[in-house]
Amino acid sequence: MTLRWISLTILLCAACQKSGSSPPAAPAGSAPGAPKVVAITVTEKGFEPDHVDATPSQPLVLRFTRKADPTCADAVLVQGDPVRHMLPLNSPVDVKVKVPQSGELAFACPMDMYRGAIKVVAGN
Repeated sequence: MTLRWISLTILLCAACQKSGSSPPAAPAGSAPGAPKVVAITVTEKGFEPDHVDATPSQPLVLRFTRKADPTCADAVLVQGDPVRHMLPLNSPVDVKVKVPQSGELAFACPMDMYRGAIKVVAGN
């Protein structure tokens, strides 16, 4: 009976550790049609990197992690997206975007002090 409880405890601990971790970034050679995941850190300097290259109509996930506190970049607004994505300290937040056919797609903090952009490039 005691061995069964120990085994159950170990399994539960392992499950808790897995569920508490952030999802891994998609590898460069991921399946076709799978979104490209780009990690963006919010620091005292703003968004790092502040621009992302992507191919036209590519599914893309921007994974924002805020490392600075306090900052006006406690949220991010993406051009064309009506949702204000809140950025809790040290917790990754995934924002799915659809890359346009050409040009840029901007993102910024709510005060528009820190800015970034997704730049469309051919054959990325």
